[in-house]
Amino acid sequence: MEGASGVKYTDFMRQNVMVPAGMDHTQVDDRFAIIPYRTRFYRKTETGAVLNADFLDSSYKIPGGGWLSSAEDMAQFEVAILNDKIIRRATRDLMWTPLKPSDGSEDNYGLGFGSSTEDGVRFIGHSGSQQGTSTDFMLAPDRLAGVVVLANMEGVPASDLAKEILKIVLGQSSGEKKK
Repeated sequence: MEGASGVKYTDFMRQNVMVPAGMDHTQVDDRFAIIPYRTRFYRKTETGAVLNADFLDSSYKIPGGGWLSSAEDMAQFEVAILNDKIIRRATRDLMWTPLKPSDGSEDNYGLGFGSSTEDGVRFIGHSGSQQGTSTDFMLAPDRLAGVVVLANMEGVPASDLAKEILKIVLGQSSGEKKK
């Protein structure tokens, strides 16, 4: 991105994604900086005891997990994607199209986004995790709905929770088929 744009990656993302999407509180995770409202990160042991997560300096991987954001900012990102504010619809739809492996097998992953269809509803999402965090971003684009789950504990089933919440938002409870 830097080579193509001539701009530092973080500056490019701020100018072309964060500002247009209204993501006012999203920033690079600098583990040594004082960042207002930054949460602690946790993990559970096999016995269920909650401990501080291992220290992580994610500055080496800013594009792949080195950002801090809020649920509100991530929801703003969902709205921006659904309303074609930061990417053209044709490009977005291409990114959401599952790959077609040359061996003919099925795939449910496009460019950065997984997809599935359940009970007639198409879901698009991206999950992530690292020391002390579990996250999921899930959309039902045809219904203009989305959910963000951010947990400050590793090993939380954020994807399952996001899908269950989104089904509630869509009026589909667990196990209930769309009418």
